[in-house]
Amino acid sequence: MLPVERKADTVIVAIAPDAMEKLGDIIPKVKSRTGGEFVVTLLSDADHAVIDRYGLLNEQAAERGRFLPHPTTYLLDKGGIVRWKFTEKDYKVRPTNKMVLDELLKLK
Repeated sequence: MLPVERKADTVIVAIAPDAMEKLGDIIPKVKSRTGGEFVVTLLSDADHAVIDRYGLLNEQAAERGRFLPHPTTYLLDKGGIVRWKFTEKDYKVRPTNKMVLDELLKLK
């Protein structure tokens, strides 16, 4: 959970390779699993332009016709500069909430 002092200036955005129509299905699933509010802005990258631009394409998935990214977390400062990045080829490995929060708290 975000500290109170960071809520006003922090935006969480998720970019998914799904079409906009499918993104609406994600929200109820996440809310039912977490029991909480959905505080993420979802953006569609159905044409995988962002995935390609940042070099995140999972080549093994692409060979099977699924243009999925490697899971990646970026933290950007107020000027839009990437200050921290976590990418892992194994989709099961993600940064912990604590890791992200610790890095977030370093941003001014």
